[in-house]
Amino acid sequence: MKGHYRKRGSNWSFAVSLGVDESGKRRQITRSGFKTKREAEVACAEMIAQFQRGELFKESGDTYEAYLLDFMENTVRLSVRPSTYQFHLFLAKKHILPELGQIKLKDLSPRHLQRLYAKKVDDGLSASYIRNIHAVISKSLRKAKEWGLIKENVTSLVTPPRIEKKQVQTWTLEEINQFLKAIKKRKTGNKKFYIVYVLAIFCGMRRGEILGLRWSDCDLENGLIRVQQTLVNVGGKAVMQEPKTRGAIRTIDVPEFALQELKSHYIKQKEMKLQLGQGYEDNDLVVANWTGTPVLPGDVNHDFKIACKFAGIPIIRFHDLRHTHATILLQLGENPKIVSERLGHSDVTITLNTYAHVLPSMQRDLAKNFDQAIKRAKV
Repeated sequence: MKGHYRKRGSNWSFAVSLGVDESGKRRQITRSGFKTKREAEVACAEMIAQFQRGELFKESGDTYEAYLLDFMENTVRLSVRPSTYQFHLFLAKKHILPELGQIKLKDLSPRHLQRLYAKKVDDGLSASYIRNIHAVISKSLRKAKEWGLIKENVTSLVTPPRIEKKQVQTWTLEEINQFLKAIKKRKTGNKKFYIVYVLAIFCGMRRGEILGLRWSDCDLENGLIRVQQTLVNVGGKAVMQEPKTRGAIRTIDVPEFALQELKSHYIKQKEMKLQLGQGYEDNDLVVANWTGTPVLPGDVNHDFKIACKFAGIPIIRFHDLRHTHATILLQLGENPKIVSERLGHSDVTITLNTYAHVLPSMQRDLAKNFDQAIKRAKV
C-alpha cells in the first residue's frame, strides 16, 4: 500500500488505494492542499497507519443537518463567491434539510435522495433547479467521504431529472422597435429602466453587468463599454463582484443608437444629481435609483414584465434580450467567434450550442452566396 502524489498548481495532493469494500468496489481516498511534497508524504503515511490500525473509517454519528450546516459555514463559505454561498445555503435550508436533515449522515441512502428529487418534481420545480439541489448534496457528501466520515458518496448512485433543452425565445426587429418606442414614451412605470433595456438589446450585456456598470467604465467619446464588474443580490443587498470568467471581462463597441441614448441618460442623471445635491448618493453607477443607490436585479425583472404588457408584445425573460441580441447578429452573418467575444462567453462552443437554432438559416444563406459566387466567376 502506497500513496501516489501529484502537484496541482502550487499545492501537492496524494491518493491512496485502500483495496475494495464489502461490495467489491475499489476504495480510494485523496487529500490535497499541501504546500510541499514532503508534507503530503507525511500525511499519506499517517493515513496508511490509521487504516492499518482500523482507525480511519469511523463514520460520523451526526445528522445530515448538523454536518451540512457546518460544511456550508466553514468550507463552502470560504471557497465560493458570496452570491453562490447564499444560493447554496438557501437550497439547503429550503429544500434539502426539511426532507433529509434528521437522517444520520452515515445512513443517507440513494433511495432518500431519489425520493427527494421525485418530490421536488411533483412540487413543480424545474429539472435544472433540482440539479442545483443535487450539486449541493453531492459536493457535501464528496467531502464527507474524503474526510472519512462516510464510506460512500451515494449521490453517484442516483439520477437527478434530465434537463430538457428549451428553445431560445427572442424578439424580431419590429418587436424591438415597438418595445423601445412604447417604453420611451410611457408616462407610468420606472423610466430609469429604459437605458437597461437599450444596453441589453444593443450590447448583449447581462443584467448584473448592466447594473454594475460605472460611468468610469464608459468611453462615450469612442463608443466603448468595459465590463469589469457585476452586481448581485446577496441577502437583499447589492454587492459588486468580478465576473465569473475571464472572458466576461471585455470591451464592447456600442452601436450609435445605444451610444446616443447613453449620452442622453448621462445628462438626465447629472441633472438629477444637481437637484438633489447632498441627497444624491453618487456611486458612479450608470443605472441607479433616483437617489443614486444601486438597483436590485429583481426590480428589473418586475418592471420588465410590466413593460412588455404595456408595449403589447410577447412577454419573454429579461435574459432573452441578450439572446435576441446574439440571434440578430448571427442572422446578419456575423462571425460566431466575434459574437462569442461580445457576449463574454468563455468558449465559442457555448455560443454555437446556445444558438444552434440560427445555424440552419445561416447554412441556407451560405449555400446561396456560394452559388452566386460561382455564377459570377463564370461570367
